[in-house]
Amino acid sequence: MSAWEVEVRRIPAAQALPRLALRDGLPRLLEVVASLMRRGSPGGAEEGLEEIPDQHAIERLGEGFALRQVVTEYRLLRACVLRLWTSRENATHHPESELVFHEAMDEAVAASVSRYSLARERTLQALDRISTAALGSTDAANLLPSLLQVLRETVAVVDVAAVLLLEDGALRVESVVGTGTGMAVGDVVPMGEGFTGTVAATRQPLLVHEARTDSRVSEPSLRAADLSALFGVPLLLGTQLMGVVLMGSRASRELAEEDQFLFRAMAARTTALLLQAQAHNREREARAVAEASLERLRESEAGLRRWEQVFKRLGVGVAVVDAAEERLREVNPAFARMHGYAPEELAGRRLEDTYAPEARGVLPRHISAADSKPSHEYESLHIRKDCTRFPAFTHVTAFKDEAGRVQERVVTVVDITQRRAMEMDRQRLLGAIEAERARLASVLDQMPAGVFIADAPSGRLVMASRQVEVITGRPFQPSSSTQFYVEDHGVSLRPDGRPYAMEDLPLVRSLRHGEVVRGEEMLISRADGQYVTVLLSSAPILDREGTIVAAVATLVDVSERRRAQEAALQAARFGERLIAIVSHDLRNPLNAIQLSATQLLHSEALPERERRLVTRLARSGDRMKRMISELLDFTRGRLGGGIPIQRTASDLRAVVRMGMDELEAAWPERKLALRVEPGRYEGAWDGDRLLQVVSNLGGNALQYSPADAPVSFRLSDSGDAVVLEVHNPGEPISPEMLPRLFDPFRRGAMAGAGGAGSSGLGLGLYIVEQVVKGHGGRIEVTSTAQAGTTFRVSLPRLPAN
Repeated sequence: MSAWEVEVRRIPAAQALPRLALRDGLPRLLEVVASLMRRGSPGGAEEGLEEIPDQHAIERLGEGFALRQVVTEYRLLRACVLRLWTSRENATHHPESELVFHEAMDEAVAASVSRYSLARERTLQALDRISTAALGSTDAANLLPSLLQVLRETVAVVDVAAVLLLEDGALRVESVVGTGTGMAVGDVVPMGEGFTGTVAATRQPLLVHEARTDSRVSEPSLRAADLSALFGVPLLLGTQLMGVVLMGSRASRELAEEDQFLFRAMAARTTALLLQAQAHNREREARAVAEASLERLRESEAGLRRWEQVFKRLGVGVAVVDAAEERLREVNPAFARMHGYAPEELAGRRLEDTYAPEARGVLPRHISAADSKPSHEYESLHIRKDCTRFPAFTHVTAFKDEAGRVQERVVTVVDITQRRAMEMDRQRLLGAIEAERARLASVLDQMPAGVFIADAPSGRLVMASRQVEVITGRPFQPSSSTQFYVEDHGVSLRPDGRPYAMEDLPLVRSLRHGEVVRGEEMLISRADGQYVTVLLSSAPILDREGTIVAAVATLVDVSERRRAQEAALQAARFGERLIAIVSHDLRNPLNAIQLSATQLLHSEALPERERRLVTRLARSGDRMKRMISELLDFTRGRLGGGIPIQRTASDLRAVVRMGMDELEAAWPERKLALRVEPGRYEGAWDGDRLLQVVSNLGGNALQYSPADAPVSFRLSDSGDAVVLEVHNPGEPISPEMLPRLFDPFRRGAMAGAGGAGSSGLGLGLYIVEQVVKGHGGRIEVTSTAQAGTTFRVSLPRLPAN
């Protein structure tokens, strides 16, 4: 081996290898060949050599040997053995041993060549896939997952693969492929700690055969991955460590030499691609920086041009003053114009020449103040070329060198003649506004209603009249918002006792939505804890553009009026109850009178004169009975929640015909007509009450129509409801009466054509409306001179659920 090492060092790939790496497995190969020669059994070299040539080929492929150089190694080894053998003393010729030797060496060369070629082809394919993946990825974030996926697909036993890159002295997980890895992108492993940190610190590949239990694998994430074999390779670029790449297998404890070589080769290629990606990123960043610098340069040049234009066109006077001599170095046209000069006339003149003589005494003090702070502002009196004066506002900025010495000053001057005039006008205007405000406050205080005003959009209450304090019992204090006002004055209530939400208050609605609120009743808290009833109105105040700028609200104390209304309502209810009681109690004596009159009328012994008196008595009793019945219905409707309705199955046609029969008996001289349209007229109704509707509507039509005019009834089927129409010609109902036609105790102002006025209480139409509503229906009336008067009643067949 020593003689062979001398000769093999001439191969370029072998020159830098350490001795142990150069010899590799060849000493073991010679021992196996010698054993085969001792046995003298040709033909068994293939099995005897085992995997020694294969492993040697993989090592040489990883060390950069070409295939020809690997074959040259074996040729030199064969030559050294033969030369040393034949140079021994008493050397003898052993044909059988020589045959075994040559056969073994040939087999070793053949196995190495085959393994080298296969491994090289597999490696090239994998590297080609890596290169292809790298073509579409310009940064590590996109490149690394593709590379790891190629590794998993190339090495079948690999279940998990990960890349960790060196950042700020620690290893950060950049990409992971495989299921159940236990590692996550962003995890950090310190240098020198655990399996990964050891690979990075030693910069040497490391293989463990049982990662679950090996003490060198201390990372919790790798422990959780439940791996057997775990192989780590540093990513090195020369002596620079870029990171670590890991691959692990759950099913196998061993990783073939060829797989390890392939993994190292892919790691080396990954290092190069990472370097390329980083270089690309640096180039892109450098290009971006260069483009940004160029853009800033362009902007700077454009800015200089803009500032030059601004300097020349600015309406404010600007002057650059030399600090050493206090002379004007440069002025813009506006500065020269306001002083009555051309710009070139002022260049080189002293700054104090632009000041009025009486104002030059304070100039040194202002210059000193400007030099002692970043900027200084003051007002002064300047002089023009024609010796006229004008007030000016001056702003001075001093520019200093690195030593802190003032080199120059930039002075901006604004002619404030108009501003002074405007300030005087403003003071006069403020005085006028204050006078108007006082006058407005005086007017508001004289108003009987409380008035307060709030600004928009904050809701800040700015003014209130004295009547507000009288109503609330509290002195008015301006508040920053309506919320604070509510906290100070308590929550307002609705008439039913429900509290107002903030957004429902009338003033808030006017401020936020422009709503106009008129006469909304509410209860507000007084200082003594009592509530007072007020009518509150509010409206927005708009500017010329229609924007809400404020809102005004008025409140009127109606507590006394409300108490009077409540008292009147109680009195009315008492009267209604009294009417109900009296009407009910009058029925018994009236029934006795009617019964007695009926018996007398049936007596044959009653003289004619007395019979007429008894007949008149009976008719008056009938009228009283109808009036009492109407009063009872009225009190039931007002006090009992409506006229009671007892529904039964009935036919509306029969009800209408019965009502018409009664009307014909009472009005024998009048003509009544009924038209029934085709349809169905059965339903669930109170027949007696509907008979009362027909009688009242018919009687009303007969009473308020000419004596020779017919009154017509019409029934029609509208599907879920039946419609009854009662029509009469004649003079129409006045428009003033139509809205109150169904009010109780209302009688027509005109008499019938026959001269008979209304003899009822004015409850007929009121009772009709209550009966129709009790059936869930509705009643409408139209009345014109041409078409006459028509009452239209719509009755649902079944009660609403």
